[in-house]
Amino acid sequence: MCAKVSAPRVKSVKVTVASRPREYRGNVEDFPARRFGRFREPAKPRDRGGKGHEIVKELMVCSVCGEVHQKKWAAEQAALKAAAKAAAAEQARLEEAEMEYAGDE
Repeated sequence: MCAKVSAPRVKSVKVTVASRPREYRGNVEDFPARRFGRFREPAKPRDRGGKGHEIVKELMVCSVCGEVHQKKWAAEQAALKAAAKAAAAEQARLEEAEMEYAGDE
């Protein structure tokens, strides 16, 4: 990020630059028939899949750039949460006005 060579023995920080939402399929195959005795196979765990985020691009940066990026990321996340909260409040206000209008008729 700063395009400088850091000093030796200075710890670097991994910074996630890009990520994307991802949905993982689960493994729904049946359990194999159990064999008893000396050659018994352990039961396989069932994979339920799920949703998450996948890292697309990650950079190794110096600790100073890592801190700056972390602060900037936190500010962006706070702004996104505030915008989502404002949008939800606006939606609730519109629904309330619509219910009031429907009640007047």
